[in-house]
Amino acid sequence: MKRFAVLLMGLVVLACTTTDSDVANVDVKELDSVRLESIQTKIAENRLAEAYQDIDFLLRSSEHDIPSTRLDELSVQVSARIVEVFENSIAEEDFSKALRHYLSLIGMQQTDRAGDWSVPELLLRLAETSNEDGDKPLAFYYAQRARGQGATEQRLLSLLLDLSRELDNSAVYQRTLEDFQEQGLEPPEQTPALQPTAPSVERMVSGTVTIWVNRGIKLEQGMGYPDNIIGSGFFIDSRGYLLTNYHVVASEVDPEYEGYSRLYIKLSDRVEERIPARVVGYDRIFDLALIKAEVEPKFNFSYGGSSDLKVGGRIIAIGSPAGLENTVTSGIVSAVGRRFLQMGDAIQVDVPINYGNSGGPLLDESGKLVGIVFAGIEQFEGVNFVIPFDWVEKVLPRLYAGDEAEHPWLGAAVQEVADGLEIIYTVPGSPAYRAGLREGDVIESLNGRAYTEIGEIQGALLDLDFPVLVQIDWKREGEAKSGVLSLAKRPFSPIEEALAKDLRENLLLPLFGMKIERTGRFLWRSDYAVRRVLSGSIADETGLSKDDPLSIQGWEVDLENRFAVLRIYVKKRKSGFLESAVQLAAYLETDIFI
Repeated sequence: MKRFAVLLMGLVVLACTTTDSDVANVDVKELDSVRLESIQTKIAENRLAEAYQDIDFLLRSSEHDIPSTRLDELSVQVSARIVEVFENSIAEEDFSKALRHYLSLIGMQQTDRAGDWSVPELLLRLAETSNEDGDKPLAFYYAQRARGQGATEQRLLSLLLDLSRELDNSAVYQRTLEDFQEQGLEPPEQTPALQPTAPSVERMVSGTVTIWVNRGIKLEQGMGYPDNIIGSGFFIDSRGYLLTNYHVVASEVDPEYEGYSRLYIKLSDRVEERIPARVVGYDRIFDLALIKAEVEPKFNFSYGGSSDLKVGGRIIAIGSPAGLENTVTSGIVSAVGRRFLQMGDAIQVDVPINYGNSGGPLLDESGKLVGIVFAGIEQFEGVNFVIPFDWVEKVLPRLYAGDEAEHPWLGAAVQEVADGLEIIYTVPGSPAYRAGLREGDVIESLNGRAYTEIGEIQGALLDLDFPVLVQIDWKREGEAKSGVLSLAKRPFSPIEEALAKDLRENLLLPLFGMKIERTGRFLWRSDYAVRRVLSGSIADETGLSKDDPLSIQGWEVDLENRFAVLRIYVKKRKSGFLESAVQLAAYLETDIFI
């Protein structure tokens, strides 16, 4: 007992003689050592973009004692390594890797270290190498991106002329001939005339297929029934590559599916024959899949750039509703810019869409490919949705790469405000979180370009890659700030990622549109008050407002059906503070993350 008392007195004396400043100094020094060790590890592992972001953050921060000269040395070291990797990629003619590192140089504002190279030139090299490898749709995509970036040299125009002729894209062919004339260049000799008219509907039907997924027999009430999934698809490559929806072929690649699954296609003129096919690449976020069959298509669809779709414009869809092959339906555009997916937007149409149409092409009145049918609301006739091909085209290289497509992100949830995009949440561990961005910051620009719409900045991020460095400018309480972030891999479900890393109550703002603060606690019950409600959010539409007191009665996340439910008791200020039970529900696939 005496020994215990002496030990206790020693601890008290030690506690009394150790000041808060001593502890703080020790903690800061240890943390600084850990930070430097982390940066060195990332450099050694060639995680150069992440290392550069960490250095940039420390240079902007005052909460450390690391000498700025040491950070500058590390910054120079990482920059030199990025330039070295870029130059090696050029020497090895790995232009995809070279483009990724050149984009980082843009974010670092150091493109002068890349000589005469530019984004258009790298895209043109990608187009040329893809064409040499026989990847005509990819070559066509990269060539059009290069032209969109301002490239107009004869090499590019000649390549576009050849590709558009091979892909039977008369619109791009004619536009390229006009580019030759505008630039004062002579087109190649013996350039055949290709009339700028769309292929006939009959020819386009020959380029569509019925997707057939045989999942064996399912049992219902003791009876066995064939379990078949039917969808539509269309050829984009003379080697037998087709596009369709992911949900049509999900059982082929979903690791959680343990049953029987075999994928086939039926050609438009051989509907009695089932031809084996396989999934090459897929994208769960955009509900897309690239599949391949060993056939030579009679017609390939190709995309000629953005279509100027107007509400009320005439459109047609080709598909196999209920398995009825070669079905053509028509209608109008009901709306554009619908926020229906996690990323991008959708076109709403009234074209008759039924089970089996998913994955089929949508065409405008001139016969131009404008999108892929992917969803309809069964309860409401004539309310159907299409993925614009602008978004599909951005994903195409990742689908050809195989397996699941991966996309870059910043890791922040935002809302549109007058002067930019206001951050309402950052996912722990994400680039935005590690860079010090926080709720209330307003993103003004990405790589020098201003964005005021979520879809616009999501599209800009899709044109980049990860890990790629980007320059972000933002305002915090009126003060201008700037930093460099390293884009990371976007998770399939940002909300699920956040749920695994953060307190659930912190996710109420991105999920339901309200921020709460704990005001008291008694036994197992915590009392809260609403501190913020986003305009137009679920919480706002439910009638919640700032300073409403509440208690949480239950919280449920249903991963299978993809929704979250929050049950609360609340005293609404708008209802005279009468207590009432309220249930709020939200889909996990929210569209506000960038």
